[in-house]
Amino acid sequence: MVHFTSPWEVVNGMQSARQRGHGWVTTYLRQVGVPRSTGYRWEGELRWLVESGAEELRRLRAECAGLRAEVSRRGEAAAVEAARSRVRELGVILEAAVLGTSDGEIVRLVWQATGRSLSHATVNAVIAEASRRAPEVFARYFAGVGCVGAADEIFLGRSPLLLVVEPRSLLLSGLRLAERCTAEDWKAVFATMADLHQCVCDGGSAVNAAAGAAGLGVAGDLFHGEREAVAWLGRFLAGCEKRLQAEANARAALEAAEECEAERLRSRYQQAVAEADRMVGEWCRLTDLFARARRAFDLLTPEGRPNTPRAARAAFEAARAAMRSTPEGGTLADKLKPLREPRFFTHLGTLERHLSRLHLEQVGPERAARLGRLLAATVAWRRRDKDSLSVLRAASAGSLADEVELAVIEAVDQAVRSSSAVEGVNARIRIVQVARKRLGEDFLYLLAVYHNMHKFGRGSVREGKSPAELAGIQLPTDNWIELLGLDAAQAPAANATEVTPPASSAAAGAKTAA
Repeated sequence: MVHFTSPWEVVNGMQSARQRGHGWVTTYLRQVGVPRSTGYRWEGELRWLVESGAEELRRLRAECAGLRAEVSRRGEAAAVEAARSRVRELGVILEAAVLGTSDGEIVRLVWQATGRSLSHATVNAVIAEASRRAPEVFARYFAGVGCVGAADEIFLGRSPLLLVVEPRSLLLSGLRLAERCTAEDWKAVFATMADLHQCVCDGGSAVNAAAGAAGLGVAGDLFHGEREAVAWLGRFLAGCEKRLQAEANARAALEAAEECEAERLRSRYQQAVAEADRMVGEWCRLTDLFARARRAFDLLTPEGRPNTPRAARAAFEAARAAMRSTPEGGTLADKLKPLREPRFFTHLGTLERHLSRLHLEQVGPERAARLGRLLAATVAWRRRDKDSLSVLRAASAGSLADEVELAVIEAVDQAVRSSSAVEGVNARIRIVQVARKRLGEDFLYLLAVYHNMHKFGRGSVREGKSPAELAGIQLPTDNWIELLGLDAAQAPAANATEVTPPASSAAAGAKTAA
């Protein structure tokens, strides 16, 4: 990997590469699909390589290596099983497709699994038939499930895509690919979600307007609301580091100076120390106040009582007012101004409404503190257990204590303040887009059906369960191929020929290349 030192090296590298007609820049642009003649337009797009490209490329390479290893493991397992059934063949084709595998690689995996050599046209026909069935299956079992959602819009090429995800189970419950990114385009998605009454959105104006027009309680995503303030604090920290380095340089110069210059350098050193101390002290003060401002949105107050929108606004404004005693603090307070919008307090209003239904006036004067302890325990437990409320209610003994606890769990589940759930699904779709380039809406529904029925792997609190299970959806089968209604008779006929299974992976690669 070539490391750049300035943006001009990128430009000069592209210019020399165009003159030679080859080189690492031309090779890189060709790999990502950019014609050499238009390489000069990529100066701005390649600027990220100068700033953080090395770290990002290492992360992407590790991610791609993991995906290749997963596909390889599936291929090896399929080869060991040597399953030749048509249903198994369908499973290999469709699962590889939704995992972001190219058609050529799918042909190789099918050959390893079943000993059948398929054409690309056959693979495309199988995927097209499954995609044609996917929208109906999605609408029947998954569309509109859940009363709380997280919505976000991304662009696949030039086409905007809206996704709605149930935060607790990560179930994909709403999807639409449109030609434009407007509120009118997204209203159709929310109109089909009858049970949805609250939606967490980032700063996108179209999706916020569409959710509001549908009568939903629109909650703001705190991550996006505080992003500018976090970025400014990062720049302020970099300034502190420069001041500390200037102090170290001044001290080194003073120690190495002769006696005649010592007085002048001592004055410079003292000035550097004073400025560094001021900057570091201001950094500590502002980070403490920023933490206070963020805690204002927690479900519990610092005293351990259930939080309310009124209390949160008061605590947040108090933290911002304390920041304004210095110019730097005034800048940070201005960066936090977007969090004053009512939508960032929606989750606390939801919590207050649900807890007020408990009618705990008869419990005693310490009911708020006792309820706060129960709320804190529920929040901590809910991070480890993602089972749906319907499953928990079925396991209840029906006692008053169980009813109170279930009411608190319901309040915690619906007081959502982050759209991170949908961000993870967005990233999943991005990976598939890189491999398959163009994704039609029907194929996206196929991907959604697979995602909703695919069990989470190790390293997750949802391990061993699918989003559909966590959402409490009763399905006729846990096999997503069967749910699509595909079998040997209904799937497209394979234009295939029986071949002798390869003796080794090397032989398989040679046969595929041939």
